[in-house]
Amino acid sequence: MSDVSSSPWQAIHLVPYGAILHVPAGWEALPPVPANGPEIMRATGGPGRNLIVFKVPARDLTAAGVADTAQERLSAHGYGDFTRTEVRFADRPGVALDFVTRSSKGTVIYRTREYFAVRDNAAFVFGMGSATWEEHLPLIEEIAARFELVD
Repeated sequence: MSDVSSSPWQAIHLVPYGAILHVPAGWEALPPVPANGPEIMRATGGPGRNLIVFKVPARDLTAAGVADTAQERLSAHGYGDFTRTEVRFADRPGVALDFVTRSSKGTVIYRTREYFAVRDNAAFVFGMGSATWEEHLPLIEEIAARFELVD
């Protein structure tokens, strides 16, 4: 994979939500899927390169508390092997939650990372995963590093 940080980037302004998502040039924003709940947007850079952004009520929780709630829901849907790391996300204290999807035989087939940050009483969640984790992790981290919350 080429060096993602030196590639051209484009900003997707999520005006009603006070956020800006930066993705590599050529990526396409997609409309939310209502069945996904509080999804505010999806974007794709082609096969195997998809991301999702949510805005959910924080309910007076920290980013870690919102990640705990997400982990409970994800676990109930069969995701597993959760690990979490305290990170800076959207220029504030945040959490990165990693987890896997397994085949019916128990083989890991997909890894996902979700980033969580809280502003006022809203939590923002950026998620992206890959079947080829080592190849896509630098891109996931770079998109997360560029995510902005604006007034």
